[in-house]
Amino acid sequence: MNSLLQRYTAGMARYVATAAEAPLLDIEELGRLAITDDISLDEIAGLHEGAALALTDQGVPINEPEIIRRMSACLSALMVSAAVAYRTKIDLLEQHRQEERDRTERDRQRLETLGQFVGSVAHELNNLLQPVRGMTEIMVADLAEQRPPERADLEVIEGCAIQAVSVIQGILGYVRRETIAPQRLAFGAAVATACTFIRPMLREPFEVAIRDRDSEVLARQGELTQILLNLLQNAVQAGATHIRVEVDRIGGDWRGGGQPPRMRLRVTDNGQGMSAAVAARALDPYFTTKASGQGTGLGLAIVRSIVLGWSGDLELESEPERGTTLTLLLPVAIG
Repeated sequence: MNSLLQRYTAGMARYVATAAEAPLLDIEELGRLAITDDISLDEIAGLHEGAALALTDQGVPINEPEIIRRMSACLSALMVSAAVAYRTKIDLLEQHRQEERDRTERDRQRLETLGQFVGSVAHELNNLLQPVRGMTEIMVADLAEQRPPERADLEVIEGCAIQAVSVIQGILGYVRRETIAPQRLAFGAAVATACTFIRPMLREPFEVAIRDRDSEVLARQGELTQILLNLLQNAVQAGATHIRVEVDRIGGDWRGGGQPPRMRLRVTDNGQGMSAAVAARALDPYFTTKASGQGTGLGLAIVRSIVLGWSGDLELESEPERGTTLTLLLPVAIG
């Protein structure tokens, strides 16, 4: 502000002395510069008073009519340029806000359209799954007296059908912004169940290390299976040859001011990894690095939405050629 006052005083002094056009042009530039520096119009107008006092100290007769006219011309040049710059700045900000509103509206419309599409697909899939589930249940009941290999196969088919319905419900809940109340689950045991279900679906094997099977969290088994399936498929698609699923309990010193107890699920792979720029956007809806038609960009966004609905956190660490680690943290259900 002091530098602007000094420059304005010098410019006004030159114009008062010479009435040349160049000092006025410099003063106009000062007005634009002040707006760029986020100086208010009131503060800019205050520069004139400070400059007038400075000229008085220099012995300039500021009460003479011609001097007053020239000083007024300086004030007009300063304030008009500042006002124009301010208006331009406001217009640019409004344009940016409108672009953000337009982008938000486009995203809303895309989600709404996707929700309608998924709803119709889910309806058709449910129609197809009903006879699968019904006939499988009947066949399992017919084999109730013994447990031949056929019964085990039928139970797998029935479990897949039930899980498919759960996955559809999870996707519907995301696109429709619905919240499904979580339930108390023994987290480690639930992860083990999900991994058993998923293992036959992947072309790459994966390790499972569960250090705590009994601590409970608020979650849903179907959505947990959906999360793990998504993360493991991502690892396989990233070219991983070694994938590890780990579950343990961390924290617990919360009464002494430390972290409350949480369950931690980590999925680590040695795939191609991501750059920092890609990792920063990997959880955003519709962001994908896959070729057109090979990915929606919703997988990790749905995972994050589910985890947040469980009052949890999702963390991503990745480096190119060093693999990726997704960490899910959930508060332990107390009481």
